[in-house]
Amino acid sequence: MGTLQNSSLWVNDMIPGGHETSEVSCAFPPALLAQVASDIVEGRIEGRIVGWYHSHPGLGLFLSQTDVQTHMQFCQFSPYAVSLVAEPKAQEFGIWIFENGAGVIQLPSNYIHII
Repeated sequence: MGTLQNSSLWVNDMIPGGHETSEVSCAFPPALLAQVASDIVEGRIEGRIVGWYHSHPGLGLFLSQTDVQTHMQFCQFSPYAVSLVAEPKAQEFGIWIFENGAGVIQLPSNYIHII
């Protein structure tokens, strides 16, 4: 959840996706996504959907083809959607965005500010 302010995307909250997971995949249940959208419209949640996150424990920082498809689905909520991948074993994370003409690319670390 977040907002776009002064040409910067501010991520200020996250909503866990639920329990539709396997050893190599996870899914954000459609019913939960519909509830989040309803909560935004009804004013129970502030901000807007700005992306999604998941982890790749021990596998490195990358987006699989499925991850790229998921990222593009989140672009329906915001043209500035982000995908965040955490690699807990290496204590690293990466953020990806969609850039016209280039596709989904990893955001350079100097563009990321954690406050």
